[in-house]
Amino acid sequence: MACIFRGQAFVMRTNSGVSLHRIGATKSQIVEQSSNDKYNEKLATLNHAQTLSLAPMMEYTDRHFRHMLRLITKNTLLYSEMVAANALAWEMQEDDDHQVRRFLSQGQMASEGASVLQLGGSDPVQLGLASSKVAMDEEGRWDYTAINLNCGCPSPKVAGKGCFGAALMKEPTLVRDLTRAMYEGSAKEMPITVKCRIGTDDDNFEDDSALYSSLCNFVDTVASGGVVDNFQVHARIAVLNRNLSPAQNRSVPPLKYELVHRLAREFPELKISINGGVDSIYEVQEQFERCPELAGAMVGRALAASPWQFAMADQVLYDDDKETEVVKSRWELLQRYGRHVDYEEEKWGAIKVRRFALKALQGLFHGEKNSKKFRIALDDIGSLPKKEMKDGYISSTPCSELILEAASKCLNEEVLYAKPEKLTDESFEKYRKHKDDNARSVAVKEWQERRQREEQKQTA
Repeated sequence: MACIFRGQAFVMRTNSGVSLHRIGATKSQIVEQSSNDKYNEKLATLNHAQTLSLAPMMEYTDRHFRHMLRLITKNTLLYSEMVAANALAWEMQEDDDHQVRRFLSQGQMASEGASVLQLGGSDPVQLGLASSKVAMDEEGRWDYTAINLNCGCPSPKVAGKGCFGAALMKEPTLVRDLTRAMYEGSAKEMPITVKCRIGTDDDNFEDDSALYSSLCNFVDTVASGGVVDNFQVHARIAVLNRNLSPAQNRSVPPLKYELVHRLAREFPELKISINGGVDSIYEVQEQFERCPELAGAMVGRALAASPWQFAMADQVLYDDDKETEVVKSRWELLQRYGRHVDYEEEKWGAIKVRRFALKALQGLFHGEKNSKKFRIALDDIGSLPKKEMKDGYISSTPCSELILEAASKCLNEEVLYAKPEKLTDESFEKYRKHKDDNARSVAVKEWQERRQREEQKQTA
């Protein structure tokens, strides 16, 4: 048995695993962080909101989708799409304010609330520069709660040629240094978190014991820098040495929840959130029942596929019955979200933003009669600006009115005005998979099929 000291805990390593004895944060960390009021305020917000998190998803979790979801739940922690640190740093050097705003902007019609900007990169200088821009916007155009480092994306463009994302799991010391650069770049005002996998296929682990040991080493090394104590762990390995697409990397490797649960139990001084295959509020609750030591659960595709099923998240997961900021029906959501679209179009132009803004509504009525008809109507509304420009005619009808008109034609009033309370504990059962952990809900399967068809059209 070997004993080592690290910044926050006395660790006893045995052949059977890891046991931890917390002795408190290092003196330097206490002084460094507790004296920064802005940091502590953001940290408190982060710790409260992380019970449920929206996972970062490229081409989905943009400011429009996050704005829509904030109308449904005021407590959930919202993650941005990944922003490449080198691209953001380059635009800063070029003094291209338009491009910087494209990367970082949040919805302006209402506060985005608890939100995290995810950065991707492996260069400490670029990550430090990017973090400084995230943290310090004198004009108040964005206000993120924390910054996250992507150590989980298995895409060949990221983990291969880009040498970051999941590839960084092989370089825990580098990750420790990168997160330090991000923290210092933010003027020590932003909490830094890390999203990772349980490992990669590079080490060709013979059993789960070796895989878990490698995961512990990664987390232990990163946390030893005194900056990161918050990890979001996708319960699959990242396959980097086979020709798997990012979509396959989210389904082919089996989920191993037990390794993330064990990590949360054996590292009590860290905040561990679980990610991967969680498709409903019911399954979020189930994760906490299986492992009360978890700090949170992160959901991606299920929120994109059927966001309204999470309309009771504030009451069920946060015990928050205040309804002053969230919508009471999907009709009210369309009304309020329409104002967001009108604002965005006035600011940026309908041709630039309409399709992106309407994409956020695609899954709002999943499972309801004529939901497909409504999606088609949204596509038609999205194509109008280019068509009108080609025809030399620009309509004066606000997009908000077109959205409401389409909803009225496609969906009945019972659906449009149904209150979130209809999503009772009993109704959560229909979202339960009734299979093993690796099964996916119908909503997610259908969403994945639509997404695959869209990608095929783009590459055709």
